[in-house]
Amino acid sequence: MDSTLKQRSKPSQPAADQNVLPLSPGVSEAAYRQAATNVPLRVRGAAKRTVTPLASYKALPEYLKDNEFITKHYRKDYNLKDSVLSLFAWHNESGNIWTHLIGFLIFVVLTVLTVYAKPAPLAVGAERLAALEQRLLEYGKSGLHEVIELEHRMLEYGKSNLHSLYDLEERLVAFGRHNLAELLALEHRLVEYGRSNLVGLEGRAAAAVASTLDLEWPVKRWPVYVFTAGAMICLATSSVCHLLGCCALHITQMIWRFDYAGIAVLIVASFYPPVYYGFLCHPSVLSFYLLSSTVLGCLVVCVSLLTFFQGASFRPYRALLFASLGAWGVIPIIHAYIDVGHVPEMREALALDILMGLVYLFGGAIYALRVPERWYPGKFDLAFNSHQLFHVCVVIGAAIHYKAVCVMLDWRDAQGGCPLPAGKFLLLDS
Repeated sequence: MDSTLKQRSKPSQPAADQNVLPLSPGVSEAAYRQAATNVPLRVRGAAKRTVTPLASYKALPEYLKDNEFITKHYRKDYNLKDSVLSLFAWHNESGNIWTHLIGFLIFVVLTVLTVYAKPAPLAVGAERLAALEQRLLEYGKSGLHEVIELEHRMLEYGKSNLHSLYDLEERLVAFGRHNLAELLALEHRLVEYGRSNLVGLEGRAAAAVASTLDLEWPVKRWPVYVFTAGAMICLATSSVCHLLGCCALHITQMIWRFDYAGIAVLIVASFYPPVYYGFLCHPSVLSFYLLSSTVLGCLVVCVSLLTFFQGASFRPYRALLFASLGAWGVIPIIHAYIDVGHVPEMREALALDILMGLVYLFGGAIYALRVPERWYPGKFDLAFNSHQLFHVCVVIGAAIHYKAVCVMLDWRDAQGGCPLPAGKFLLLDS
């Protein structure tokens, strides 16, 4: 009885203690409890992405320092994922990213509009009409003998098959009496078909006239696409570089090289349309300028990929290098103006390109001088600093040049490609 009471009064061990592993020799129970206390608890749904706080210029590592007049709102120690997600945050690179990202989308739209835009109508004046009449007369004389011979053959065929023709006529009359409704429906469909095809009639007529007069209508569009592609490459590359420019050292050193290379691509691509449409009648000059511009652009790209070129101390030299590459384009523009400067469209395009150059130079000067933040450090950290203004100038200048390209393209379309007689040309034409 007493033993039974003792067994009942003995406290029972919790079920959880039955699964506890035995203590290792030399390790106290208190040490086990301390270790269990320090184990972090996992709460379902509690894990959230922590946003790295923005840093000041002084807190940046040396490889991220570029402009000491931008004092705050820097991204520091961002990994690749956080850098991409910072596209939708607000920091001192947001303006640089979005100005060129919006510019990229603008040129995507302009490229699509160029693809689907109708070419300018072919200009057919008195001289063109006279030339067309003369060419048709020549075609008529050369084919007159064949026409007369064909007429004789048709007469002979008609005489030999007169009975068959009468029989065919009777069948057609009988068919028409019994199928009048079908004939009326066929007539209606033919009328509608003719109306629907009147839309493209003007273009087909212009193409026929151009083919008869050995003209080119419409002229080739590929130089325009080279320019818009170069603009999109430059703007997209710039946006990506500014987005990822806060990553580790090895990433930033690589991507900034492509940013400067993209600028060179835009400058060289801008040469293609004015050189092509300006020297369309002089292939040797056209080839020289396109080849030399491409070679110079490749050299600038190679220099841009060098490591030392990325340093902040080379900021003025970078601006000077790109300005020099752009200044090379003045030579073919002046050359073309001497030859076709009497054409109103070329004068308009030249005025637009001069405006483009002024906008680019203004942006480059602001970038090199780092104003207005130099005057008021810390006041332009988020908006209206020199780099953002430079980006805006790049987009505006490229849009102005696109307008100039459209003016030259419409002129060449209207003239049927090369309207001027080939002859001795300034400098290089043989």
